[in-house]
Amino acid sequence: MKLMTLLPYLLLAAGLLSTLALFLTLKRDMVRAQARQKRRFEQMMMRLEEAERPQRAAKDPAITSVPGPLRGGLNLNKRVHAMRMLRRGEDVAHVAAALGVPSKEVELLVRVHTIGKARAAVAGQGADADPS
Repeated sequence: MKLMTLLPYLLLAAGLLSTLALFLTLKRDMVRAQARQKRRFEQMMMRLEEAERPQRAAKDPAITSVPGPLRGGLNLNKRVHAMRMLRRGEDVAHVAAALGVPSKEVELLVRVHTIGKARAAVAGQGADADPS
């Protein structure tokens, strides 16, 4: 009979002890997870510093000039536009300035076009001559 009167208190005490045990376990897991995250963060910071180290070395004052980015040459649109301008009688320097390409490239385009035109004319004459 005395056990029946103490049973609710014993169950309450057991519940509180199990809650305390769960709380302490959770707290320990949180501390471990925080330590793990801190280690991962420190490793990432070390890797970042290692990655930045070559960039700092690249900023060495011994390097006097850095080459500029490569420019695109005469693409198809620029070639067509250049040929139209040249047919209209524009100067090579003016065409180069208008298209933003070196004048040597425009001169090369003119030479290639004249060679191609001459070859086409020779091929056209050979086709016109009938062997029979």
